[in-house]
Amino acid sequence: MNRTRQWIRWWLVAGLALVLGGCGFHLQTGATIPSKLTGLRVAGTGPSGGTLAQAVDRALQRDGNYAQQGGPLLQIDNAYVSQRIISISPGSGVALEFLDTLHADISVIGSDHKILLASQPLLMENSFSYNSGNPLATNEQQVTSQRLLMEQGARQILRRVLNSPVFRQQAP
Repeated sequence: MNRTRQWIRWWLVAGLALVLGGCGFHLQTGATIPSKLTGLRVAGTGPSGGTLAQAVDRALQRDGNYAQQGGPLLQIDNAYVSQRIISISPGSGVALEFLDTLHADISVIGSDHKILLASQPLLMENSFSYNSGNPLATNEQQVTSQRLLMEQGARQILRRVLNSPVFRQQAP
């Protein structure tokens, strides 16, 4: 009896997968790139510009967009990360919590060198706590926090660009 139930469940799952696959259902992997932005290239300036540009480029590639020499340019200017101490231990005076802030300006320039999206500021924040039990872990925490900040910044940039009225695809 138990084995029969397993087979029934397996066939139900297989049948559901076939039905959903046949109707065009797919898991979301990213946003669809509008035709105006096909072949979008990404460039960055500033201390964190290259890292942020790479994060945006990876996200675009996951969605099937590969940079082309004559494609439009997503420009990330003056990208840098600042860090502030936001919590200090009253007993030892040691910093316990930090706030990393990503600053940048983003714009999109068309292949004809016209400004498609005017420059706009980007500001992303991420906090992390200091592990006083393992002082050597602080550097690893900081690296992980900044990597997360870059990925969040890349998603925010793409969200802004792809949802901009300039690039929003018209419904048929």
